[in-house]
Amino acid sequence: MILVLSTCFAAAAALPAQQSLPRDNAESVQLNQNSLADLSPENREVFSALEDAAQQDRYADVVKEGRILLPSLAQDTPLANFVTLAISGSAIETGDDSSALSLLKPYTVAHPRDWHAAALLARAYAESGDKTLRDQQIAHVIDLHKQTADPDFADKHIFPIQKVQLHSGYAVFLYPFEPLKPYNTYLVALIYKSDGTLDYRLELGGEDEDQAFFKPKKRGDRRFSIDSYHETEVNGQKSESQGLMGFIDGAFDYDSMRDQMVKVANGERLPQN
Repeated sequence: MILVLSTCFAAAAALPAQQSLPRDNAESVQLNQNSLADLSPENREVFSALEDAAQQDRYADVVKEGRILLPSLAQDTPLANFVTLAISGSAIETGDDSSALSLLKPYTVAHPRDWHAAALLARAYAESGDKTLRDQQIAHVIDLHKQTADPDFADKHIFPIQKVQLHSGYAVFLYPFEPLKPYNTYLVALIYKSDGTLDYRLELGGEDEDQAFFKPKKRGDRRFSIDSYHETEVNGQKSESQGLMGFIDGAFDYDSMRDQMVKVANGERLPQN
């Protein structure tokens, strides 16, 4: 079964908003046929409804069906853990951060190296506005990435951290484990239209070339640029256009940089030099 949740990891190259819940080895939350076979016919129907809802991005229904199913499952089994994360991710999508946190906090204590759960918890803290715990959890996710022996996780370059409403549509912010080459990208925002279709993306970069004539006022200051990337297709050939939206000077700070990118996405202009 493939569970589609926007809280799962996005590949840096294509930068999609959503992709399948990754399957991995020791750190994985995955299903097995024995656990499904142990379900009663009624609970198999509930699980099937949960699966259908997840595949159709009906997050409220995932939460509803998951909460019906979870109490009947043996604790800390692959199936129970899978359903726990499905409910948590979908709760975040519906704006019910408190429900997600109530499941994720005890789960991550019991499974401190489960990177799926760690990333979900970082996003839950971000969505709830808890900056201190968000930053601590981001650091933990990055540390897990540095240490992982899981090739699926090692291949990831970026993870979703927050969804922000815009004047029209919304932005999904993606947080790199380290600045992405070749432009030293520190933060990415995927910009969606009101109907949920991807419009374009913004990237916050601190290119080394931009630092040549920049005079930092204090240690850690850099010159950052916000650039837009629009994909076009002509006669079946895809291409991407880049546009400079403005500069920001200073040390990287997620909240202030996010807010500046939101301004750009909402049509405000930033300094061009």
